[in-house]
Amino acid sequence: MTGTRDHTMSQSESNPQADGKRMSKDAFFATPIYLTDLADSTALNENLKADIRSWRQRDPEGTVRSNVAQAGAWHSATDMHTRREFDPLSRELFEVLQGIYDELGYDPDFEPVCDSMWANINSRHAYNRHHTHPHALWSGVYYVQAPDDCGLLYFTDPRPQTQILTPYFDLRRRHPGTWNEVFYQPREGRLIVFPAWLVHAVHPNLSDEDGEAGERISVSFNFYQLRRGSQPRNPHRKEVVAGDLDPPP
Repeated sequence: MTGTRDHTMSQSESNPQADGKRMSKDAFFATPIYLTDLADSTALNENLKADIRSWRQRDPEGTVRSNVAQAGAWHSATDMHTRREFDPLSRELFEVLQGIYDELGYDPDFEPVCDSMWANINSRHAYNRHHTHPHALWSGVYYVQAPDDCGLLYFTDPRPQTQILTPYFDLRRRHPGTWNEVFYQPREGRLIVFPAWLVHAVHPNLSDEDGEAGERISVSFNFYQLRRGSQPRNPHRKEVVAGDLDPPP
């Protein structure tokens, strides 16, 4: 879909220039990244740690996607959203995603649907290669355990044309909108949601903590849209909507 820009410039939308003239500035084609820290996440994370580690014990090989298994990065199966013990986290994710859909003006006849969700455990030196999440609109990560120096989440500018010629910036005044790479520090209880097409990676876990205390534990997921009440659902995807989850106790 295309849009036509046609409006009268207001004082609040304009930027003063050196000669006193004013110029309007638009910022199209943005790359939104959403972040929130879940309230009262301590109990949630304790349960998640126990259930995820139990899962790894039952399936120590896991699966290999962007995780570098040779370096000790464990990746669970991608059906975490269908397992009832993880419904408390799933409910939080659906609430946040619905808020994003509302804020962006998505058609209310369509609701968030999750078709893949998985746990990650990165021990010391483990990391995840650069990758995207195909067949999804939004992806994200929730941090269950994040010791110091356990690996930054790294995003890079998705517009390669911006590298044709890069300007010199005054680093004291450089606007974040001009950055060509962004790093996020993991924090327990933090949820980050980003476009599924955005290239990202996870730096190696360099925590000094010993044993399980030094592990970086996170949950990743993919969401897109599904028409409300539509049946049958795609038989090739494990589609779950908010109404499929167990109600909170």
